[in-house]
Parts: sequence; structure tokens; C-alpha cells
Amino acid sequence: MGTTIDNLESYHRYTVIRGFTDAKGVVVPFETVGAIRSISLGAAMTEIYIDWERIAADGARTPERLTFLMSAADGPRNNHMRTYFEKGEVDVPPRPPKPPKPEAPPAPEAVRRPAESLDRFNGKQPQEDLLLDALTVACECGPAFHRAVWPGGQLGVNACLRCGTVTVTRQVGDDGRFTGDAWTAYWAEPTPQAIVDWLARFPRMAMNYSGAPWRWPMSASLVRYPTLWYPADTRVSDEEELKALEHTLSEAQSPLTRADCIWSACGDIPAPPDNTADKFGNSIFVQRVLGLHPDSDLDTLRQHAHLLASSRELAASLLIRRNGAYDTMMEWLASRDDDTFSAGIAMLRDARPLFSGPDDPKLAPALLALMNDLPLGKLKDVPGRVESCFRFEAFLVAIADLGANSMQMQDGLRALRVKLARKDDTLLEAMQLVLNELNGVNNRPEAYR
Repeated sequence: MGTTIDNLESYHRYTVIRGFTDAKGVVVPFETVGAIRSISLGAAMTEIYIDWERIAADGARTPERLTFLMSAADGPRNNHMRTYFEKGEVDVPPRPPKPPKPEAPPAPEAVRRPAESLDRFNGKQPQEDLLLDALTVACECGPAFHRAVWPGGQLGVNACLRCGTVTVTRQVGDDGRFTGDAWTAYWAEPTPQAIVDWLARFPRMAMNYSGAPWRWPMSASLVRYPTLWYPADTRVSDEEELKALEHTLSEAQSPLTRADCIWSACGDIPAPPDNTADKFGNSIFVQRVLGLHPDSDLDTLRQHAHLLASSRELAASLLIRRNGAYDTMMEWLASRDDDTFSAGIAMLRDARPLFSGPDDPKLAPALLALMNDLPLGKLKDVPGRVESCFRFEAFLVAIADLGANSMQMQDGLRALRVKLARKDDTLLEAMQLVLNELNGVNNRPEAYR
């Protein structure tokens, strides 16, 4: 899933509704139009990068990178982008050339692959622009053994559970929304072998995109998909062994927290090689947090626990084990600083160890008090939304994750629905969905069950 920030996402056109100057001095006047191509975080977690094409009146496009500080108190920043950017229509980049079709159509179950054998790479990263077609790993073992390497990032990193090959790729394709012809292909991305070998030290993962709770459309930073993690040294000889392994891993990981699953799958991962690019920033974040502990510098842990950071679950688990964790979490949840609040939510979602259970007497009063203190003014330039909509949604997701189904919590959410009547219909629906989830009602529409 690509990074999104507020109303900003890749492959959409935006109009600047309030002029600004970014952190590097790039001036963007009022009514500037541009198409965003990618959004990412810097390796130090202090900067947000937006790569877009500024579109002139004559249609000419100029690639440009905008840089915003995570610590900024004004101007474009996390949770305030709507004040500066108005979202427009989908704007997809020029369609890349489609891989040539084979002379004879493959059997329905066949997977498109290069005509030449991939054995010549002998488990190494291709140092050429090589079309892998539908494969994500440059090996001959087959896609049944291919899994993504966690935590992912701007480029794809995938591994083979049979031979151990790890390959960095970039994805091209068309989702078919405008052409009716959906296709995907992968190109090997030339990458120094030392960096690929370092990435190979990270766990593999399989993400179930259909297994997340059926909730409302929300920021990508709040969505959690069920995930299976494999240690980096996992190897199988055939599909039968793979099936048995995944059953064993699923049984072992199902009672654990996400953080515990990740900790158990991560081995000893050294510091990244010199000159490792920001495009692998997610992996850099994770490696750094692996060397921390509950008594590490609080500001460092807070930065790693940000909802946009790949290290968030690991950092939150360390914070929860810290002395005074409950007081720290509640202080952060009440903070007006968006980044501090974000770390508080990361803690809250996995805060079961801080409570005696989902009906802990201090849980509902504390969270309801925070929610009732949120301002209800109109969100600028977004009709029908209150200015605290993201914070409300973050609290609701955490309440659902915790299963906080006490009568006091349910009564408090119903009272909040009355308070928000005619102010934010999206939040009213979200609150009802959470109430349904707490009461064991399946929100998933019949067509998707």
C-alpha cells in the first residue's frame, strides 16, 4: 500500500488553494496545479517527500520534489494538507509499454515469465533492466514460493522460500479502470548486491488484504491487514512443505500481538550498508528500532511509533513496557501536536497489557473524556467533516482493536453520535460500525462475505 497523507495520494491531480514555500525553499503559488506521483518519508523520519509534476497552463509538466518537515508547526504538514491542496481527478502517468504477448497463449494456470532461464543469476540481483513479467523474484522456483520481504517500501523486495533468492523490483501495469485491460509486470531494479544481501536479513510476509475488519474508508495509516511473518532463514522444498509450514506459523502467531510476531521473526539485522538510498527508508527505520529497549530515549521511541513509520508496532511495544507507560500514553493522546498524538494512538492500539481487560474501569472514562474534548469546528475546504475527524477515527479504530465493549463505552459512543449529529455523517457511520463490531455484528456487506 502506498503512503497517503490526509487527502493526498499518488496518481491524483491537486490544486493549491493556499500558497506556500516548502522546507527547501520551493515556492508554490496559489492555484498551482500538479499531479502527485509518490509520497514517502525520509530515512531520518523528519521529512515528508512529495514527488509531483507541476502542470503549466499549456499542459507542460515539470517534475518536482516538495519537502515538508514532520516537526513543522505551520504550513503543509501531516493532518493539515487539506488546507493547502484540493483533490482533483485521477491522473495516471503515461502507460508503460506492455510486455509482448507470447506467440502461443499460456494455459490458464500458467504464470507469465521471461523466455530465458533465470538460473544465470544464481540467486543474485540482476544488475540490468530485466523484465520478469509476472514474477517478483529472479529465480525458476515459481511464484508459489515467492513472498514479500517486510516492511516493504517504494520498491518491491521479494524472496523465494525455496531457494532463498531476494530480488528488488519496480512494478508497472494498468489496473484497467480506464482501459478495461488490467495487467501487471515487474522489472528487476539494478541495486548493489550488498544492499540486497542486507534486505535479505528481514522477515518475509504474506498479507491477507481481504481479512481486515470491514470498517469505513480511512487513512492508510490506520488500516491493519492480517499478516503472516516468516523468519528470513525460512526454506521449504516443495509446496506441501510450504502449506504445512504456513499452518504451523499461523497457529503459533494467531495468539500473539503484531509486535511479538515481528520480534520473533526478526533476527540479528546489522546496520545498512553505506549509501543505502531513502527508497529503502522503511527497512532502515526497522533496523534502528531493533536496537532500542524500553528505557531508550523517549523522543526517539516516540518518533519510531509514528503511525506513518514502518517501525510503529515495534516502538509501541517498547513504550508499553516502559515505566509510567499509561501516563505517557494518555499525555500523548491529549497532545495538540499531531505527531505526538500519532505515537499515542500506536501505543493505544496494542495497550492491552496496560489494562485489566476490555471492560477495565479506567479505559472507557479516559478515552471518552479525550474524545469529548476534541474540537468540532468545520474542517476547512472539506464539507461535512469536523476538524478533528482523523483523531476521532483513530480513537474509534483503537477502541475496536481493544474490544473495549463495556456498557460505559457503548453508552458514551452513542452519546457522541448525538453530539455529532448533522456535523459529520462519516463519523456517525464510523461510530455505528464500531458499536456493531463491539457487539459481534458483522459489518461486511452480504456481497463480500
